Amino acid sequence: MTGRPAASGRSPAALRWLHALVFFGFAAGTVAAALPDWRHLLSALRVPYHLGTPPRPVLLLGSVLAGAGGAWLVWALARGRSAPLMASWLILGGGVSAVLGAAGSPPPESPSESAFNVALIQWGQRVQVAMVGELQTRGEVPTGEAPWRAALERAGTARIPVRGPGFRQVPPQALRTASPEEKPEPLVPGALLVYVSPDGAAFELRLVGLQGGQPAVLRDDTGAILVLRGLYNPDLPEAPRIQLPE
Repeated sequence: MTGRPAASGRSPAALRWLHALVFFGFAAGTVAAALPDWRHLLSALRVPYHLGTPPRPVLLLGSVLAGAGGAWLVWALARGRSAPLMASWLILGGGVSAVLGAAGSPPPESPSESAFNVALIQWGQRVQVAMVGELQTRGEVPTGEAPWRAALERAGTARIPVRGPGFRQVPPQALRTASPEEKPEPLVPGALLVYVSPDGAAFELRLVGLQGGQPAVLRDDTGAILVLRGLYNPDLPEAPRIQLPE
C-alpha cells in the first residue's frame, strides 16, 4: 500500500520549523535594533517639543518590513503550511534595510530636559558676559532686537538641539520684551527674553527651557524666575571687549 501524498502547500514539519527559527531570528534582530528609534519616536510624538537627534527612518522601515514578514510567517505556521516566499523576502529585505539604516549612524540621542536647561543657562551666560562688556565699554547696550540677535548668533547654540513637530530643529532666538515680567506668546524653548531699560544702562535676560515637553521660563532652586542681569557701573574699570566664538 502506498502512502498518501503530502498535502499541497505543505512541507515536512521539521523543515517548516527550521525555516521559521532561522527567519524569526532575522526578524527579531531587526526589530530589536530599531527599538531605541521607536522609543524615541513615540516619546517625541507625545509632546510639543523634544530633544535629541531624529530616529533613523531606513532602520524603522526595515523593522516594519521584518515585523510584517514575521507575522505572515506565524500565520502560515499556525495553519500548518509552508512559509510564503514573500514573507521570507520581507524579512530579508527588512534586515538589509536595517543594516543600511544603522550603518555609520548611532542610535538617536535623548538628552534629559535638565541637561538641556543647564546647557541653555551656560549659553545665556555667554551672551550676558558679552553684553556686560559692551555695557561697561559704551555705557549702554542696544535697545533694538537686531544687535541682540547678532550677539546670540555669535554665542553659538546651547549644544543640545530642541525640535518641534516633524523633528524640525527650533533655532535660538532673542525676543525683546516691554517689561521684565512680559512673556511673549507662544513661548518657544531655546528663546532668550531680553528686557533693556529705556536708557540702555541695564538689561535682564530670561531663558525659555523645557518642562515636560512644554516651554517654560527657567526658575532657580527657590522657584523664582532665573534672571541674568547687566548693569552699567561707572566705578568699575573699563571691561575688555570679549570676542564671542564664531
